[in-house]
Amino acid sequence: MKQVARAVLLALFGALYGCAVHRHDLAAFYAHRPRSIVVVPVVNESTEISAPTVFLSTVTAPLAERGYYVFPVYLTGILLQDLGLSEAGHIHQLPPQRFLDLFGADAVLLITIKDWSTKYLVVQSAVVVDMAYVLKDTRTGLVLWESRQPVVYNSGGGDPIAMVVSAALNALLTDYRPLAQQANARVFLPPNGIPAGPYHPEFQKDQARF
Repeated sequence: MKQVARAVLLALFGALYGCAVHRHDLAAFYAHRPRSIVVVPVVNESTEISAPTVFLSTVTAPLAERGYYVFPVYLTGILLQDLGLSEAGHIHQLPPQRFLDLFGADAVLLITIKDWSTKYLVVQSAVVVDMAYVLKDTRTGLVLWESRQPVVYNSGGGDPIAMVVSAALNALLTDYRPLAQQANARVFLPPNGIPAGPYHPEFQKDQARF
């Protein structure tokens, strides 16, 4: 039975990576060379209402470590709310040039949470986070880079009866933040991530790697 559960989890993991999207053509990115990035509120397609708040707390650091100025995400959200822009889906539909007008940012990062859940399969469970990222130039609206990063954590086996009894409690206690941190740490790095920014020691030196 455990072997069946592992096979199902592997199939789930493979399906997530099978739908991953990576934009390898970075010609537009190198042509526009963004220095600053504004991260707007994320679109949440999962059923977990706290996912956007938890996720946004993990995205600034890895972007800054790649050498970019990143506008504070919570101040960005407050400013957009003050302008009557509180719905993430609506914000993502705005012309990218709007974020140049509002923030003076070179690029806007649009993120969609595809999955943020714990899946119970017989005697094993898997915690899944899955995000899609699109970076757009705020002057031209061109897509500079896009990717999708799922992370799956397999919790191992256990007594199936105990797992059923504790499923609801585990769902409440699951800490998704480390998986979100892993996703962001991976997605921005080579070979599928974004080139080093102007505040990184490898700025303009890593182009051949992409």
